[in-house]
Amino acid sequence: MTDLSGKVAVVTGASRGIGRAVAVRLGQLGANVVVNYSRDASGAAATVAEIEATGSRAIDVRADVSKPDEIEALLDTARSRFGGLDIVVANAGLDEGLGPLLDVTEAEYDRMFNVNAKGAFFTLQKAGRMVDSGGSIVYIGSSSTLRPQPGFGLYTSSKLPPSFLVGILAQEIGERGVTVNAVIPTATDGAGYFSAGNDDSQFRSLVQNTSPLGSRMGTVDDVADAVEFFTGTLARWISGQQLLVSGGAPT
Repeated sequence: MTDLSGKVAVVTGASRGIGRAVAVRLGQLGANVVVNYSRDASGAAATVAEIEATGSRAIDVRADVSKPDEIEALLDTARSRFGGLDIVVANAGLDEGLGPLLDVTEAEYDRMFNVNAKGAFFTLQKAGRMVDSGGSIVYIGSSSTLRPQPGFGLYTSSKLPPSFLVGILAQEIGERGVTVNAVIPTATDGAGYFSAGNDDSQFRSLVQNTSPLGSRMGTVDDVADAVEFFTGTLARWISGQQLLVSGGAPT
């Protein structure tokens, strides 16, 4: 198991779903974790409680990632409370607004891009400036960016730019020994469209049948496995990469 004892991690959008699973995993590995949330304070508190149950320390901090000054304050809080900043996982994002490209309004566009594109851009930028030497930055992307799919125009176009920036940032800050990578999940049980209370048995069946490894969906723990790898010493010579977490399905 990866040992992150004494490391300090920030996970954005960690009140539920993939973000919560990643934050709890980092806590299980020994890291002190800053749990970021925007609206769901009770969810963030629940994440903190899960982390503290592992024996690690955790705090929850509200910050809107569409506002760069709040991202910087979030990372500053991690440093001031725990004495450093070793890991940043840029997970916060919106997964709504599926529908025909021709129907997208300017307001919908601005809302999606402010969080998914702008928010991720400045999270990566400020993490690149502030993460300690030898640290790691992980962006949580989406497999919808790998091929054109009707109905995903707004969402996909907002998730694609940060995926491209991962490779650029990896080259620009690599001299400090900081790795920058992306984890690209497919539809994930317990997150996004398949969050609690929002399910579609027909779509679930379709997704389950795409993996050659078995008739199941990927889980938030599968995604956390990939983040664990990128934040540990086994990935110290791996940077600028995008890891598809799909059970072998091409997209």
